[in-house]
Amino acid sequence: MFELFREMNWSLLGTLAVVSGIVAWAGDIIGMKLGKKRVTFLKLRPKYTSRIISVITGIGIALFTLFVISVASETVRTALFSMNYVQNQITVLTAELQENRTNLQGMEVELFRSKGDVIEKQEELQTLEKKLEKGTTSFKEARSELQEMTKIKEKTEKEQKVLLEEKVILEQESQKLEASVAFLKQEAGKLKADIQRLREGRIAALTGEKLAQGVINGPESTPHQVDQVLERLIEETQALLAYRFGTKPESVKRPLVDESSIDRARSLLSKTPGRYLLRLTALTNAVEGEPVMAELETYSTKLIFTSGDILGERNIKKEASREDVEETLFLMLRDVNSRAAKEGVLRDPLSGNVGSIDTAEFMQIMEDINKKNSDVILRIFAAKDIYTEGPVKIRFKIN
Repeated sequence: MFELFREMNWSLLGTLAVVSGIVAWAGDIIGMKLGKKRVTFLKLRPKYTSRIISVITGIGIALFTLFVISVASETVRTALFSMNYVQNQITVLTAELQENRTNLQGMEVELFRSKGDVIEKQEELQTLEKKLEKGTTSFKEARSELQEMTKIKEKTEKEQKVLLEEKVILEQESQKLEASVAFLKQEAGKLKADIQRLREGRIAALTGEKLAQGVINGPESTPHQVDQVLERLIEETQALLAYRFGTKPESVKRPLVDESSIDRARSLLSKTPGRYLLRLTALTNAVEGEPVMAELETYSTKLIFTSGDILGERNIKKEASREDVEETLFLMLRDVNSRAAKEGVLRDPLSGNVGSIDTAEFMQIMEDINKKNSDVILRIFAAKDIYTEGPVKIRFKIN
């Protein structure tokens, strides 16, 4: 209620009261003066004229009051001149307000439903987030497994590639082995045939055996000179075979020398002058009564040891037994053989030795050592100049 009094326009009400009082006072004075003067209006009695004047004054007061209020307040002007419009607006606005309230209630219901949907969606979102987190974990595990599988795949591919390469190598090796087996079978057949021949007759030569050799030396060797040396080697081979069988060289069949090896020797010696060894070697086993198949081997030779070079040296104690001395001699000879072969002296194709020593000479040096009553130094010297073709001739010296 107090709020209503505070909201009233007291200045307007005061102005209306003052103006109304002034207009009423003015009307009263006018009425009194007109009454005293007994003024008539429209031939009416003064009493009625005075009343009409009072009425007109009241109307003037009301109109003036309305005019002042209208001038002073826009709300009053609106209420006086636009009341129907205002009422229509109030009606429309009230309907809109009611409609908005209804819509608001509907929106509140929708909001409530939406809140429920939001809560439900939030729960679904949380569920999806959990599933997503679980799926992310599973994805990471799957990706890790995929990377591991990729590594295993790459490793497997590399291993497969290596295996394929090894397979190719093994196939090549298998082919080589098959070829080797075929060759060995062929060689076995030849060996069986040679064994049969050897059983049926005396051996003339063995495969790879050195039959004869000779040196050709000069600034330039002609094919004719090679042929002369070859002819001499053939004659020496015939003499060797005749000696083995106890016959004359003329009765031994001439060795059959491979022509391609002869051509190689001619070409090499004619193009590259120098000191060369021509060696006649048996290609197959041969028995008495058949020609020996041979080839001509060519080697470039040089001086390996000079006469007097020390080839070996050992200290022998005076208390050494005969067996110890013999073992020491064998070891020294073996070392000389290895050293000579390493330096370039050709080994014998069958025995693998580069020289030989007379048994009597070997026994004599053992006797000389055993006769000494003190420690001795045994040295082995080159008995002569030794070339690539050998043989290694040695002599002993005791100090």
